Amino acid sequence: MRTRAILRLLAALSVFALLAAACGDDDESTDAGADPADQVDDGMSDDDMSDDDMTHDGSDPDHDDHADDMTDGDMSDGDMADGHDHGVVDVAGDVAPEVDLEVFADPAGGVNIHVISDNFEVTPRAASTDHVDGQGHYHLLIDGEKVLRFYNDWIYYAGVVEGDVEITVVVSANDHRSYAIDGEEITASAVFTVPTHEHDDHSHDEVSGVEIVGDAPTIGVEVLEDPKSGWNAFVSLDGLTLSPENVSTEHVDGEGHLHIYANGQKLGRLYDLATHIGALPEGDVEISVVAYTNDHNPYLVDGAPVSAAVTVTVAP
Repeated sequence: MRTRAILRLLAALSVFALLAAACGDDDESTDAGADPADQVDDGMSDDDMSDDDMTHDGSDPDHDDHADDMTDGDMSDGDMADGHDHGVVDVAGDVAPEVDLEVFADPAGGVNIHVISDNFEVTPRAASTDHVDGQGHYHLLIDGEKVLRFYNDWIYYAGVVEGDVEITVVVSANDHRSYAIDGEEITASAVFTVPTHEHDDHSHDEVSGVEIVGDAPTIGVEVLEDPKSGWNAFVSLDGLTLSPENVSTEHVDGEGHLHIYANGQKLGRLYDLATHIGALPEGDVEISVVAYTNDHNPYLVDGAPVSAAVTVTVAP
């Protein structure tokens, strides 16, 4: 367990290094060594569009997922600064949220987590605001340590290594207090054995793109500062079915998931339309969202990725 904690710490440090690099001079490309002329309209290099967008040492987010891929707040969640204990809000058992979870190993490394809930409404736009009964979001704990907040029933988490890991989902109110019954937090936990990830199990050499024939999906993205910490991204999507249960499997027309980037550096996969970003570098930061197939190829229209981007200014 101590080894896994050290590896997660190293992974977090690598993310800060990547984000610092993303804040370089305006004349620099988003990928080290990339020719700015090769940048596509959304500010990402051709390499960024592929699922092989980083070197093995720098950690390709979908193929060496234990370091860099961040999903739904996986990115150094600012909530962690004051620890996990935000207090509890007690509710009666007959109206209390109910939660369970399923965990699946992802063929590209990391795990996919499916949350099943009842008596609970996930309200991303109300995160870090006043408590409303029955509303809120989730917090994810790995081996008892909080690693992120998230807003979706499906998430991908990269920061696990092979072996047994305890995965816990805590049902949290809008104001980040944990829902509880008689003082006991409402949670769901599973001990999952993460398999050894063999990089040869999937090819990195055939990543290209899937040209869409007919009506193209449309994407929009809005990024707002979270009242407590970090940022919240809200995506609008039409013409593409998000299918987390089929991620890393064969391509099916019209199915897939999303990737999110900050200044061309990949933050992670999105399986739904809202995510928390725990930290961003100072200055102007472009947040991009790109549509991907089940097997991690970008959807293209006339050779350009199906994407949306917005720039936010992060104060010192």
